[in-house]
Amino acid sequence: MGRYEFTAYRKASTPRYIAVFGLQWQIIDCQRIEPHADLFTAMTSAMQQLATEGWEAEGDARFGFVFIRRLSERRMLMLTSRDPFAASGQSFDPFKSNANRST
Repeated sequence: MGRYEFTAYRKASTPRYIAVFGLQWQIIDCQRIEPHADLFTAMTSAMQQLATEGWEAEGDARFGFVFIRRLSERRMLMLTSRDPFAASGQSFDPFKSNANRST
């Protein structure tokens, strides 16, 4: 049986995003990472920048995300292939799929 291969930090031919989310998924900050960039270095740099602002990582970001905290505030820093500001395809609409069916 093969092992799972973690792919979040593989160089990609499409843009990636490093986003800071509140605990209710509100977007606080987002940085676009250009295709073929070193994603691990970009994530590490984002963590270092947040540390200079007083944020403390609760772990490492080896899985593409980490919770951060400052005083009593907690957030999530995440590397994602999906633009956090893109609203299309975020939820299922059962009425939209029915509109395409013939009666």
